[in-house]
Amino acid sequence: MSAVIGCSPEEAVAQLKQGNPVALPTETVYGLVAPLLDEDTILKVYTFKQRPLNNPLIVHVLDERQLNQVAYAGTQATKLVNVFWPGPLTLILPKKPSVPPIVTAQQSSVAVRAPNSSLFRNVLALLGSPLVAPSANKFQQVSPTCAQHVMDGMGDTLSYILDGGPCSLGIESTILSLLDEQHPTLLRYGPISKESIEDVLKQSVHMPPADTNDHATKLCPGLFKKHYSPHTSLYLVDKLQGFKPPQHLEQQFNQQSAHVFFTRSNRILTGKEFYLTKNEDLAEAAANLFALLQHLDQCHFKSIWIEKVPHRGIGCAINDRLNRAAHERFL
Repeated sequence: MSAVIGCSPEEAVAQLKQGNPVALPTETVYGLVAPLLDEDTILKVYTFKQRPLNNPLIVHVLDERQLNQVAYAGTQATKLVNVFWPGPLTLILPKKPSVPPIVTAQQSSVAVRAPNSSLFRNVLALLGSPLVAPSANKFQQVSPTCAQHVMDGMGDTLSYILDGGPCSLGIESTILSLLDEQHPTLLRYGPISKESIEDVLKQSVHMPPADTNDHATKLCPGLFKKHYSPHTSLYLVDKLQGFKPPQHLEQQFNQQSAHVFFTRSNRILTGKEFYLTKNEDLAEAAANLFALLQHLDQCHFKSIWIEKVPHRGIGCAINDRLNRAAHERFL
């Protein structure tokens, strides 16, 4: 099988009804989707991604009506839905019995969001039911932000990729647990900041203690210590300007390596230097991050050295992805 890249929501729905997972664009990254109640097709999603069955999927809904089909949404969830949906906010809520256990890794909670991509929403409307949608890439690898990324990584297993162009945000959704409405907990940084959520809820949002990370990975995707990783070894540093690598890494740093700066500034770039944003724009850096890592992975560099971005707003999400992509290669 070889995927077809096209632009027809109707064809995507036809493929789904035949039991074939398809790739759809969202505003964050491209997703590999299956109908919520089709357990056979959902199992294909896990198989195609080589994803462990104990890692739950995010359910994507069209609106609040579909939300109420899959989860018990309390007062705080309703407040957030009214402000941030459709958009890049995933809520962890108590699930309803209609949600198959394969979706939630046998748990009593479900991750759910309403995407803001018009093409994805067209498919939801045509199908008339929610979809599960992890990112359309092999497990723990770099997320795809355009149709070609999906084709390069999974084209030999898929039947159809709905081409919506580059994803506008380029970073996966913020994930917030509301299993205890009195103690909302941010599980994954994303485009919607902790502060923005607190402004709506009128209460503090907690971060999970480090020793509960394993529990958090069972509640929602994207939290493994190694994740979002290119095939090329990636090293994360605070600042590249003036950076001196440890002696045992000097040769690797100086030869056949790519250096990724946060911003171009007035730097004269060489063939091994790259940047995420021209003018210190964190949103632009987020939109460019995965696309640049995908590109560098095909350039035959021996290693990638990338610096952290300012830790504010969506910059927190960028640094989170870089931490996991580097997987303890911090200098």
